Amino acid sequence: MSPYLMRCWSFVWGLWALLAALPARAQLDSIPKVQEKAWLLPSAVLHESRSIWVHLPADYAPTTQTYPVLYVLDGGSQFSYAAALADYLAAYDRNRIPPLIVVGIPNVDRGRDFTPVYSLRANGEVDSSQISETAGAALFLRFLQQELVPFIDQHYRTQPYRLLAGHSLGGLFAYYAKLKAPTLFPATILISPAFTGLNERLVTSLTPFLTTHATLRGKLFLALGNENPTTVTSLVRQLRTVPSAFQWHYQHYEDENHFSVTAKSLDDALKFVYQSWFMDFYAATRLTYQDIEVHFTALSQEFGYSIEPTEEFVNNCGYTQLSNQHTAEAVGIFQQNVKRHPASANAYDSLGEAYLAQGATAAALANYRKSLALNPHNENAQAIVKKLTGSTK
Repeated sequence: MSPYLMRCWSFVWGLWALLAALPARAQLDSIPKVQEKAWLLPSAVLHESRSIWVHLPADYAPTTQTYPVLYVLDGGSQFSYAAALADYLAAYDRNRIPPLIVVGIPNVDRGRDFTPVYSLRANGEVDSSQISETAGAALFLRFLQQELVPFIDQHYRTQPYRLLAGHSLGGLFAYYAKLKAPTLFPATILISPAFTGLNERLVTSLTPFLTTHATLRGKLFLALGNENPTTVTSLVRQLRTVPSAFQWHYQHYEDENHFSVTAKSLDDALKFVYQSWFMDFYAATRLTYQDIEVHFTALSQEFGYSIEPTEEFVNNCGYTQLSNQHTAEAVGIFQQNVKRHPASANAYDSLGEAYLAQGATAAALANYRKSLALNPHNENAQAIVKKLTGSTK
């Protein structure tokens, strides 16, 4: 065959192979739906109705789990990426934070709501030592305390661990909220907080606050872009100087400005707040269920509420042990998952697979049959039961 014909034939053959590899019919994949809802909350405190946006974790509806809540100020500009980031970091392959309910608070008048208002003396002059409790940031804090947080707790399955994230004026308000209501938000995220004018006086309030709250547990993440560091440096100096049980971290992003620093800061902030959360179940080291229990007991003590591993998490731990040929550890992990989730067909299926790898055929068969009893459509269990017994029953 001539070189020309050979090249033609090669082209035809390659085109045919490519077409044969394509699916017979293209299929459009749907974009995953998000669980979000907008509420209009009438506020007796603010004398106006406020829009509230709520984003739920993907596993919210099919479970009875309870969740920490991330409250995001400046909801109109910060809510979407905060919700997506929370979902991304909580996904089981990453497992950097727990699944979070994210609440966005769109603005009506951010200057009014986020700025502390100083009282007036009898002669009408500003009293820079006293902040009004009936205007500005004080009023907005009352709205959060008395109306918004109770509303979210009433309508959703929440845990008492709350995070408040604020940028610029929102960061100023989040700092003010920590000083005035220290336990309302155990974790506070300040992103380039805007301390200007009289509000710079609030910076010096940190030392007496830390001194009188030496045993207060909580987390503070402080971020700054490539901007004037004077007030933030003062905060950091006080945090370094005054001993307290408070955990804090400061991050200076020299390659980000005041407006671009938000997303990167929130990513690092969530990882800081939950720095002890991560457990690498993909590691090749041996892992037992007791190790998992110890980890989650420590998390419960740190965050102040009972935290249990999910069925999916335990299942993944078991399969990593199985793939690393740590069969005894895998069996032990899957056994505990069955005890914790006796109505789960998948838990029994996984335990059956581990027993099969261990050579315990009778135990494997019993668990595959149990899986089929819970889910008759489990084709994997059907195939293995038939292979072991010659029957699908």
